[in-house]
Amino acid sequence: MATITKLKVDELRKELSIRGLDITGTKSILVRRLEEENKKQKLSGDKKRLRVDDTDSIGPGKMNAVEEYKKMSVKELREVATSRGISSTGSKKELVERLCDAAADSPNDKSKDDLGVGDEGDTEKLVTATKKGAAVLDQYLSDDIKARYHVLQQGDEIYDATLNQTNVGNNNNKYYVIQVLENDSGGNFLVYTRWGRVGAKGGTKINGPFTSADDATSEFESKFYEKTKNHWSNRKDFVCQPKQYTWLEMDYDENGKESSGYDVLKRISDVIGQSNRTLLEDLSSQFYTVIPHDFGFKKMREFVIDTPQKLKRKIEMVEALAEIEVATKILEDNTDIQEDPLYYQYEQLRCKLVPVEVGSQEFLMIENYMKNTHAKTHSGYAVDIVQVFRASRDGETERFQKFSDTSNRMLLWHGSRLTNWAGILSQGLRIAPPEAPSTGYMFGKGVYFADMFSKSANYCYASSAARNGVLLLCEVALGDMNELLSADYYADKLPPGKLSTKGVGATAPDFAKSQILEDGVVVPLGKPKAQRKQGSLLYNEYIVYNVEQIRMRYVIQVEFNYGR
Repeated sequence: MATITKLKVDELRKELSIRGLDITGTKSILVRRLEEENKKQKLSGDKKRLRVDDTDSIGPGKMNAVEEYKKMSVKELREVATSRGISSTGSKKELVERLCDAAADSPNDKSKDDLGVGDEGDTEKLVTATKKGAAVLDQYLSDDIKARYHVLQQGDEIYDATLNQTNVGNNNNKYYVIQVLENDSGGNFLVYTRWGRVGAKGGTKINGPFTSADDATSEFESKFYEKTKNHWSNRKDFVCQPKQYTWLEMDYDENGKESSGYDVLKRISDVIGQSNRTLLEDLSSQFYTVIPHDFGFKKMREFVIDTPQKLKRKIEMVEALAEIEVATKILEDNTDIQEDPLYYQYEQLRCKLVPVEVGSQEFLMIENYMKNTHAKTHSGYAVDIVQVFRASRDGETERFQKFSDTSNRMLLWHGSRLTNWAGILSQGLRIAPPEAPSTGYMFGKGVYFADMFSKSANYCYASSAARNGVLLLCEVALGDMNELLSADYYADKLPPGKLSTKGVGATAPDFAKSQILEDGVVVPLGKPKAQRKQGSLLYNEYIVYNVEQIRMRYVIQVEFNYGR
């Protein structure tokens, strides 16, 4: 942001509005108000940095990381590195540097949220666009053309191509858009192109008008070949060529980019411990080509996916993209629907939500569970309940029936981003697909739960600018658990007789204070106490690898309050 005093009045009011502050008054008043708010945020940020590191592994705070790690023996450093999914080879100096780098890349740093939901100053954002008809009309087309034209479709052929070329080593991150536009009234056609660095408007050109669709499509196909060295007619067998653009394939019914993104991330996970910078740059380039990012004009080498923490954030991003796709389909405009559109969309979830009365026994039990299990290491925010809903997904109770008499059934927390909830409520909690890398999941590919509220609340990725969050309380059939003290990426291969994995934490709710519901479900709502077993986790994690062991019981809408 420019120096505050140099901002215009309307710019000052915009900045104040973003922060939820009063926008009235003269320029001097607006400047003073914004400066005071910035000072508060800086102080708040300094306090956050002084707090104990808000990760779920035992380790020193980030500010004193170097000093603390230097005091450790090589054996201790290797144990910490292993627990955090970091390579444990090398000298003491290399281990210290690696651990400090990992601390700086902590996924709990909300201001670097990959989806751009966090605080101001995010360094990378997903590229978005608006769909009209079968394809997206480029956002930089003039309003006049948008009002009169659409992307040409002839049968199954949609003349719309988005090309991308990312090369981390050469600092390339550029796109090329080609569209054939047909007048809504018919009769004439345009060929539109736009090119530049991802995130920037770049250059644009319109060829035409053409009176023949054949002439326009010929121009389109010629440009496509020039940039990719692939023929448009053979694009289903597209072969990436050196120093050429890659075609981003769009299935206009179902987007397949997520699976391509997973595939590249899986290959990154296979080599991330080999310290092969050139290979990681190449694979990162492939990922950013498939899932374009707006890095502005920063150097691309800053965004190489070279640590387990960065890999995990990208896996979460691809998961969120899949959830956003589900939400988009549910929220599609259905003009033929006669009933209330909001109620129609609610019905599309196929998940019955019944409000729980404030002050009822159910509500108080949930509130008590939430307050008692808010960890001291997560003291940077307080949480208030906005609304509690009793949840019942279509078919889930029947699916869970075979586990309804399983011993050791617990009511456990699960938090997730707001972008994910349409997918979660409509399709249930799901396990990562086969193409996702196993190393992105501390105890293998499964559904993760916690008995500490704030551990799950962190996965809402709320911030002072986006304070709303949603969590689940699920009945989870855990049965006989495989207890582990440190990470095991292949824990989903359970030993015979085991039904779930428990990552044992150093602190957990006092089990003696648990509440047992009428149907035998255990609610571990006791206040936290230190545990005898000491592993690499601060708090317990419970993981199941069969979604039939899960039954949603409550959906809790909350509001995060920072600095309270």
